Amino acid sequence: MEQLVVFTLDEQGYALPLETVVRVIHAVEITNLPKAPHIISGIINVKGLIIPVVDIRKRFGLTPRELIPDDQLIIADTGKRLVALLVDQVSGIQNITSRQQVDTKETMPFAEYIKGVVKIENELILIYDLEQFLNLHEEMELERALSKKR
Repeated sequence: MEQLVVFTLDEQGYALPLETVVRVIHAVEITNLPKAPHIISGIINVKGLIIPVVDIRKRFGLTPRELIPDDQLIIADTGKRLVALLVDQVSGIQNITSRQQVDTKETMPFAEYIKGVVKIENELILIYDLEQFLNLHEEMELERALSKKR
């Protein structure tokens, strides 16, 4: 049994493993971060921590849109750093079994940012792979941009 935090982007369901999620907050003002990778919208300050905000719409090739007050930020741990993922809405936590999940590395090898797909209540939910969200070049670019901000 695995627990997933389910969220939406343009009405498509996505999920993150619960153990990677630190907290969910309402959207706040995002400060621009010059010279950051294109998928980084900027940074936020959460209890004294400077956290980069990832616009995963850009990573998935979805149509960009302006931040609205109902948007939410998922603060998640990538294993390398905390990031805030800008999402439309967090719908909750779902328990899934391994039988419900399909490994996308075998069925959709082109989907490098998707860890798996699960069917929940007749809806396909894409499980996001946080460890793959930045490539090495983007990671180094982000680190340089953040070090200039400190």
